[in-house]
Amino acid sequence: MNRFAFLILVSLLYSFSLRAQLSINTELRPRGEIRNGYKSLFAEDDKTAYFVSQRTRLGLSYTHEEYALKITGQDVRVWGDESLYNATGVKGDHASVELYEAWFSVNFGNYYTFKIGRQEWSYDDQRLLSARNWAQSGLAYDGILVKYDNNHFRADIGLSLNNDAENKAGNEYTPDKMKFLDFVYLSQKIGKQSELTFTGIISGYQKEEESETVYVSATYGPYFKTKTKKVEFESSLFHQTGTNRTGQNINAYLISAKGFYAFTDKLRIGSGFDIISGNSISGNTNTDRSFDLLYGGRHRFSGDMDYFSDLTKSVSDAGIVDLYAKSDIKFSKKNSLSLTYHHFLTHKSVPDPVSADKNLEKSLGDEIDIMYKYKADIPLEIRIGMALFQPTKSMEILQGVSGVSDNLQYFTYVQLTFTPQILNSTH
Repeated sequence: MNRFAFLILVSLLYSFSLRAQLSINTELRPRGEIRNGYKSLFAEDDKTAYFVSQRTRLGLSYTHEEYALKITGQDVRVWGDESLYNATGVKGDHASVELYEAWFSVNFGNYYTFKIGRQEWSYDDQRLLSARNWAQSGLAYDGILVKYDNNHFRADIGLSLNNDAENKAGNEYTPDKMKFLDFVYLSQKIGKQSELTFTGIISGYQKEEESETVYVSATYGPYFKTKTKKVEFESSLFHQTGTNRTGQNINAYLISAKGFYAFTDKLRIGSGFDIISGNSISGNTNTDRSFDLLYGGRHRFSGDMDYFSDLTKSVSDAGIVDLYAKSDIKFSKKNSLSLTYHHFLTHKSVPDPVSADKNLEKSLGDEIDIMYKYKADIPLEIRIGMALFQPTKSMEILQGVSGVSDNLQYFTYVQLTFTPQILNSTH
């Protein structure tokens, strides 16, 4: 190779490095858990559960100035759950590896992006659209995203359409799964410290055995956030209308607000509330007033015990009110601790099954969540958490478990997240 050709090759490689980036990312996340009342109250004769689950992800990302590509595979398992084994060891599963993300995006000018494929949709505080990162499997969406962003104003449009198979005729789809979820997201920055957004979501479920009938609901509302060096405040208000998955009219809402004050660089204290509307058993049965959380986060709200991630099962669809206070303590750049206290109540009154002329007390119980986090110099994060829940008699009756209102329910875990980047072409 002569000197001229060599210089051309070096110039091409340098130009490529400026225009594109190739990276390979990994994540291994084992989590050991001890469950004694997690998600549902433990009866006296129930036995404590112990197990270790693990998420393993391998992702390839390619970013060019005009387009991008990302493919992420994952395996989620509980240690020892393999279906192929013999007396002396485990051999694996018939199918345990799945596709978590697979999308490409194209940039049009400086402000517009078109993105298609399986992707994460996560917005604001993740109340309605979330990646649900607590779950080892996470949550991604098959769809199309069109984005406009000029750094001050942003507008996203998301579109999806789901089917069980490549049908030859008809569009029959599992009635418990969303047929589609389409949304509009608008965000306007207000100065350097505040942001006001609006989310509007249209979602639909097919009527069982009638593919041409789709029950459609609409969820919409604003979210506001402001943050200064000392003060942080967030609030949202969402209304839900249309028809639920059984064809019943919906009139439901969700209200939330929280605020924090930083006393020092290492200590901040705050409080907040969430109100998720529910149904009154003695109310209008023609209208569903239970707010559907759609694809929103679950574990990040209403306590780490996750009692209220499914309000239909946990509180007979009566809705929930969560009053909480939280403190975050930062010992150093590597060590931090958070403490959260919750008091839960039903939103609507629930008749007492024993005394027909009385209602149950709305108070459901108190919860304390403790979480310690350590970030190492290497790409490793360790989280150690414990949640304690003291139920009331009302919670006991709603859960259908007797004799546990004096028993302290608890849940604890240790989670390690290791995220080394194997390759980065810019390094």
